Amino acid sequence: MKFLLIASNKDLASKNIANHIKEYFDVFETDKELLSLTDKDLEKADYYIFLSKHRSTANKPSLTVHTPGNLTEDNSFGGNPKEVCPCDAVLNTLLLKNIYKNYRNYFESGKIKEFDVSFEVVHHSPTDLKSPTVFVEIGSSEKEWVLKEAGEIIAKSVLETIDAIKNNEYDKKIRAIGFGGGHYAPKFTKLALEGKYYFGYLIPKYASVSEEVLNQLINKMELDKALIDWKGCRGEDKRKYIEFLEKNRIEWERV
Repeated sequence: MKFLLIASNKDLASKNIANHIKEYFDVFETDKELLSLTDKDLEKADYYIFLSKHRSTANKPSLTVHTPGNLTEDNSFGGNPKEVCPCDAVLNTLLLKNIYKNYRNYFESGKIKEFDVSFEVVHHSPTDLKSPTVFVEIGSSEKEWVLKEAGEIIAKSVLETIDAIKNNEYDKKIRAIGFGGGHYAPKFTKLALEGKYYFGYLIPKYASVSEEVLNQLINKMELDKALIDWKGCRGEDKRKYIEFLEKNRIEWERV
């Protein structure tokens, strides 16, 4: 079982995290931007974990987890239109939970200021990788990207997650896709941190996803159920998603 951890020398947060991992685990380092990478740039692996910065206009300190991909024709941030990378719900959720646990330990001991810890929905490149892919990110400004403690939290969480998956040391839970809600998926983040589900792909209200992409979501991830944020999803999209899920005999639930 091979995990490839990917860091860019052009990304301050990436370098920060990698510096705390390298003494324990090999890191694939590149001089390219992470979002410019494609399948042909990387070694073959069973899992890809990108160590990355997160940027937002709010500049709010944050630690985030998400699978990359383009849910619509819009590929403004690289990759192919309407293509998503494979996803592993266990990987994504263990990363989120470990990051939250380690962040709380640092915060309660006074080592770090307040950060938001959350999933993000599927967005940006790369899109063409052949194995489950996830980004772990420090946001949202240069001040946080270079913060030693933030790098330590992400690094420790990545290593703990790899150990858990390699040793099969995690509980069996429902693996889910989440539809609806905002970019930081608050409802699905909360459910994941409460330990009720493993979440993989998260699809926001603002992206109306075609059947072509829906087929990728159910074929590129081991899936038990779909959850629909009922108040956070447009009526026409709910109808489309439910029809698709029932046609493909996938259990769904409103939350």
